[in-house]
Amino acid sequence: MTTTGIRPEVAIIGAGVTGMSTAWHLSRQGVRVLVLDSVGVGSGMTAIQPGGVRTQWANPDTFTLATEAQDFYENFVERTGASKDPELVHCGYAFVASKPETLEALRATVDSQRAQGVDAKMLTPEELGEMIPGLAVDQILGGSFNGSDGYLNSPGAPVAGFADGAVRAGAEVLIAAVERIERVSDEWKLHLASGETVSVPKVVIAAGVKSATLLATLGVDIPLTAEPRHIFYSNPIGDRLIEPLVVFTDEHFAVKHLADGSVLASDLSPLDEGADTTEAAMRVKVAAKGSRLVETLSFVRFPVMVTGTYDVTPDQQLLLGAIGGLPGLVLACGMNGRGMMLAPAVGRVVAEAVINGDNSTVPVSMRPDRFADGAAGIREQMVI
Repeated sequence: MTTTGIRPEVAIIGAGVTGMSTAWHLSRQGVRVLVLDSVGVGSGMTAIQPGGVRTQWANPDTFTLATEAQDFYENFVERTGASKDPELVHCGYAFVASKPETLEALRATVDSQRAQGVDAKMLTPEELGEMIPGLAVDQILGGSFNGSDGYLNSPGAPVAGFADGAVRAGAEVLIAAVERIERVSDEWKLHLASGETVSVPKVVIAAGVKSATLLATLGVDIPLTAEPRHIFYSNPIGDRLIEPLVVFTDEHFAVKHLADGSVLASDLSPLDEGADTTEAAMRVKVAAKGSRLVETLSFVRFPVMVTGTYDVTPDQQLLLGAIGGLPGLVLACGMNGRGMMLAPAVGRVVAEAVINGDNSTVPVSMRPDRFADGAAGIREQMVI
């Protein structure tokens, strides 16, 4: 079942930025693609992500993909033919430590990145204070900074650009909810909420936290759980308060002054059992933490709250590639909140897994089989 009657070779479940990047990479190689989503293009976490793009990662595999993705965003219009540029601005990312062990972990990450040609560096509390007016330098030990990291001023542009490019190359998008997947003979049958079915040789599951539910219909259990995330936005403020995106690693707090003048703040600390999770209580909490860490935030109010969900793995690393024993079924999930950040590179890797029929080009730390027999990979430390 498609809109044109042309039988697709690959069905992609999920029309967020990961799914649409994969569709773009496949379509430009002549593969007939059908993308299915219950809401539409740019749905899920893609609709609310704030647009950060960085190469500061502890895992070398993540760093490699992030570097590729950042270069892609630098030349997004030229590469995709998109009508709108995401506008990558190199405002820099600062990771701040208040514990000695965190500072040493950041130092090791900087050393690794510098060995690969990235101009990351360590900063003292005083140097960070010069960069971030009002920073509580007496509460920190230092941090890392990479000035090439940045932010997309138009974070909705990538998914639209990938979608338009994929459609121009022959891909189709169907607004439909996939409720169950079934292996029938040498094909995959997708059962839709409408009662209709779609049969295809290959399937990519890029449905975020829903990916685990779909795989469960096949009797496949993957370690993918949902973790809520809450982002607060202020009203537009004329004077620039914070230019880099600042991550207080030990405080689980992030803040950034956006291009539209609003200030973004997010408290990512784990919630105690029974904690008050009402919007009013969480707003008070984020404002209190912000004003304690950066004095200038004492004058900022955050009237808007946006809630989303990370699809999280035990090692906070991606789930990419084929699953053994399920020919033609490829995963593109477990983004752990970095779908937009890595989408150009992840789409390429997943497309290659689909075309090759194996995981030969998928980073080992991201392959689904790393959890076999209860094993887990090296935990990515720089997820926020």
